Amino acid sequence: MLHFLQFRFDPNVSCLYRDAEQVPLRPRVAQLLAYFLAHPNQIVTRETLLSTLWQHGEFREAALTQSITELRQALKDNAQQPTFIKTIPQQGYQWICPVESRTFSTFKLTTTIKAMLVVGAGAVALSGVAASVYLVSSSAPVVTRIQAEQDSLIIVPMVNETGVQANAWWGYALEAALRQHLQSHYQLVPRSQYPELAENSAINQLTLSLKPIQQRFLLSVTYGDKQSEIIVEQLDESFEAIATEVIAQLALGVDTKTAKKSSLNLAMNDYYRGVQALNEQGPQLAKAYFEAAVAQMPEHLESQLELAQICWQLGDIDSATRRFEQISLSSASIATRARYHLYYGEFFKAQGLHQQALQQAQLALDAAEQSQQVELIAMAYQLKADAFWVLQRWDEYQQAMSSAHVLIGSRSFAYSEAQRSFYLANPPAAGPAEKTLLNLEKSKPVLAQAIAYYEQTEQTMNLIKALFAYGQNYLVPVVESEPSLLKALALAQKNGYRYLEKQILTYLGFYYIQLHQGEKALRYLKDINGEPRFIPSYEQQQLLIGMAHMDIALQTGDTDAMQSAITQYQMLLESDYISSVTRANVKLLLGWTWIKAGKLELAEPLTIEAMQDYQTLQLQEVETYALYTQMYIHLLRNEPQQALEIITAHQHTNSHLLLLYGVVAADMLKEEALQKRFSDKLAGLENSQLLQQQLLQIRQQSSIDKHFIAELIDAPYSVYCQSKWTIN
Repeated sequence: MLHFLQFRFDPNVSCLYRDAEQVPLRPRVAQLLAYFLAHPNQIVTRETLLSTLWQHGEFREAALTQSITELRQALKDNAQQPTFIKTIPQQGYQWICPVESRTFSTFKLTTTIKAMLVVGAGAVALSGVAASVYLVSSSAPVVTRIQAEQDSLIIVPMVNETGVQANAWWGYALEAALRQHLQSHYQLVPRSQYPELAENSAINQLTLSLKPIQQRFLLSVTYGDKQSEIIVEQLDESFEAIATEVIAQLALGVDTKTAKKSSLNLAMNDYYRGVQALNEQGPQLAKAYFEAAVAQMPEHLESQLELAQICWQLGDIDSATRRFEQISLSSASIATRARYHLYYGEFFKAQGLHQQALQQAQLALDAAEQSQQVELIAMAYQLKADAFWVLQRWDEYQQAMSSAHVLIGSRSFAYSEAQRSFYLANPPAAGPAEKTLLNLEKSKPVLAQAIAYYEQTEQTMNLIKALFAYGQNYLVPVVESEPSLLKALALAQKNGYRYLEKQILTYLGFYYIQLHQGEKALRYLKDINGEPRFIPSYEQQQLLIGMAHMDIALQTGDTDAMQSAITQYQMLLESDYISSVTRANVKLLLGWTWIKAGKLELAEPLTIEAMQDYQTLQLQEVETYALYTQMYIHLLRNEPQQALEIITAHQHTNSHLLLLYGVVAADMLKEEALQKRFSDKLAGLENSQLLQQQLLQIRQQSSIDKHFIAELIDAPYSVYCQSKWTIN
């Protein structure tokens, strides 16, 4: 038996006891504790723990983080002032509490740990919001499920029934004070998960509503079957006292007399007014409130941080840089440190400084893990995924997104993946097709639920983001996606969310290009006041302007539009700021434009270069665009054998146009076996009926030449996005 402070652990049966009471642990958490107890005072890296306890699985990183959190909760350990497990930034963890072994030698303990690994290998359970833990009997492989020690709790945003929107700030302040008191006694559900879990009767909810009553206010509070009403004389800094009264009246199990008080003062109402304004009324008003808060509290880090974020999102890069650099984290809480690195990482990402963004993401993750706040941990993983994606580090991208998915479910895909999968100018989300980790189908209901919730609760910024992501999800039909995008744009413009407005305008540009409405696309793209220092968004805008001109030329034959597209593409190729992915895309798009102009000798080398670039970047899906473009060029030159050589050498032949051109080439060579093989595969794809009709028209001709090919079958530039074939 191993003893440490008031605890004892029996590694033979994987049981932890606090005094005479057994503390429930999942098998993997028990294994983690056993490993720490076998290596006291040693700095143990995450890699060592992963290789020892999680040898396989997509979710190893997140599972370790979750297990560390659960173990700390079981031991009542504080990550910021630890008694048992200390986080060593950039290195790993250290067990710092003395351990006394009264039964087993070190050799015996090590042997026991190995045995536990074998027994528990098939019993990994990743905890969600309503976590459960599992006990394994020492005498038989019987698994018993029991409830986790900490109950989950949703603190529902206060319903403001005062008739004055400006009063809603007090609800944000009250919620923050309640969280401060309750966070060590309950597993608090992050705000962003409310839309999914609001109707879940298995999770406890604390609801708040405020209404006027005789020149005062009445706060109504409900927790399960308990209800309470509290008179609030005025909406000021009294939210701290009101929070303790709520906890006492509802008997929430927290001793507020001994609880650590929040460091609130008279100026905090400006901070919370800023928080409310940022969520509901726009960043300009929020900026004024945060500036007022900083004027009264110069050292208030949260206000400084929000100001830095607002500055760059309003386009003031210099002010944002200065504010970020001036923030001192010496007195910051762990959660504030995590948020600082997340905000700073997003700022670097917006400027195209992806290595710096990745560094900030790792610092954010280190701090977030110490804070034990699931939402912050998931945000750090998502920021890492964003950086890995741009850097084409596909395995690490997939691992980061998988970790975020373990922590917050489909919401990790809802926003990130929708905007990463939509068009040729962005590579598919995970690089090689077999590693694609899209979850757009599951994201649809999540986003629809979020839209309904945010509309009801008047959370404007979150509503814009949800509408935008829903409109980007290409599995959503056009009759729903277009209104969703336009509503998101209108709300962003009305409330001054400029950064979101630019993102939505950019996407609408592509959206209408995909629908072959180039003129409409140009109108939206030209409304963007682009900042060249935000390199990723600026190059995206410039690329889409070229695509819009190209689309007009391809659909109408307009020579001026064609020349504008060629000029735009050549300007991009001559620039030194575009990414390697964008450069490859521009080569292919310019090749398409030259095909339309009838200059195959200019199109072919560009297409070959694009294909080689895609192969280097391991972008198999967009490589297919270049492959079938080369096939089309060969068909126009009456070179069906060369076209067939391309498709037969290509392993992944599930592209509509690749198969279409393969059938035409086989027909031209009278290769009946290949013709049937490609025809059958094409018929098996969704939405291939029009292409099959084109083949019937081709076969009715006495001979197939380039004129019939150009007139009767879809050209490679007929679609700019493979997702068209999934849209009904």
